[in-house]
Amino acid sequence: MSGCGYSSGDWDCREGGYMYDAGSGEGYDPEDSTYICPHCRTKDFLEAAKEDAESTSSYSGSCGSGTGVTIWASAEKEALSANPDEARKVLSELGVVGALERDESAEGYSVVFCNTQPANQGDKDE
Repeated sequence: MSGCGYSSGDWDCREGGYMYDAGSGEGYDPEDSTYICPHCRTKDFLEAAKEDAESTSSYSGSCGSGTGVTIWASAEKEALSANPDEARKVLSELGVVGALERDESAEGYSVVFCNTQPANQGDKDE
């Protein structure tokens, strides 16, 4: 029942690289693949966040509310904290994220471009 050892608050990584709420006392469902671990599955975590950010103009629920921009900013921050080297590599490969943000336009949303740094940003070879 061991994962990679990563934890964030009450959430722990379990076998298969998925996070579960260890603090709730309810254990976990081994079939639940809802929350991808940002440490051992960084690429999958960021790819899923990109997909969510590019398809969600707004959300609200018991855990809060936000937009695609919120989803992306949170995921990027979590990945960089959990696995900095791998996250930087994946971010450079992933390319631009067209995160949605709810607004009053006819479409009901606008696209905010995130993750726009050049792929070689921070490289020492120039």
